[in-house]
Amino acid sequence: MPMTIRPARQDDLPTLEWYGLHTPHREIIAGAFRLQECGDGAMLLADVNGFPAGQICIDFLRKRPSGRATLWALRVFQPFRGLGIGTRLLCAAERAVLQRGVPFAELGVDRDNAGVLPFYERLGYDHCGRERGQFLYHTPEGRLVRVAIDQWLLNKRLTEGTQPTDTVPNTGKGLALTDD
Repeated sequence: MPMTIRPARQDDLPTLEWYGLHTPHREIIAGAFRLQECGDGAMLLADVNGFPAGQICIDFLRKRPSGRATLWALRVFQPFRGLGIGTRLLCAAERAVLQRGVPFAELGVDRDNAGVLPFYERLGYDHCGRERGQFLYHTPEGRLVRVAIDQWLLNKRLTEGTQPTDTVPNTGKGLALTDD
């Protein structure tokens, strides 16, 4: 399937709502784009025939003092899942992090989404902690939404010699996750 990984453009934002599925998250999507526009983030899309079939966001600012870039909102539109798009997006995000000279990529996995952990393990991510808290956003109707965060944190050391994400072998060692 022909696909291009590219930075998001302003005119992509409405389509990233995926036919209403993410319309309540319009403010979050716009915020990620603003972060890219000011140089403190990146918003990469998997473009399939002009449609953003997947996305990943990078925040270079939040954990800059600890030498980490935060990867977040990796998602692939349902009809395109299982085609390797998520892996290609993650690989592109890792390259973008390396190009900024940041040695670690970090991401969070919601504790109620443990089924995705083997995906990240296969791609070389290791458990490095836990994060709890909340974030707020407004829906297009103006309603304030509070979202609780309870995530495992995973990270990966990135080096120029690191294999591309899509060729990292599965070591079978498993992520050592705790209730910490």
